[in-house]
Amino acid sequence: MDYGDRIDRSLVSILEGNARIPASELARRIGLVRSSVQERRERLERRGVIPGDRAIVGRAAADQSILATLFLTLDPRHFRRLFAQLRDYPDIITADVTGGASNALCRVSVPHLEALEALVGSLAEIEGIEAITYSVVLSQTINRDDGLLTN
Repeated sequence: MDYGDRIDRSLVSILEGNARIPASELARRIGLVRSSVQERRERLERRGVIPGDRAIVGRAAADQSILATLFLTLDPRHFRRLFAQLRDYPDIITADVTGGASNALCRVSVPHLEALEALVGSLAEIEGIEAITYSVVLSQTINRDDGLLTN
């Protein structure tokens, strides 16, 4: 799914936290005038990023989301800039520097496989990301935050 530019991704991230936030507060946080924020929000709704007046972004029911791990090979000279850019993607839950064949690992949650494909495509266009591979989570059996999951 195309989340647009950095401003659109910020808007989506804020709305995920509070879908009822007034447009004037959104405008203040993002640094735009209210009419621009409303226009961007309407465009995101038309594209299906935000379904109606709810900022679900496909993750409301975690059991229906696709979880995946992205293995990124980043140009180490640009870590700071690249990790700052990764923060702008609301589907990225965590991003870590790693050792081994790839040097960054991102956990992501997307509403469907097409959204994962779009996310990977969008990340691949960022200068300094040299390679991306990923694994899709088929079932989660241990989650230290929530305890042992049973199926």
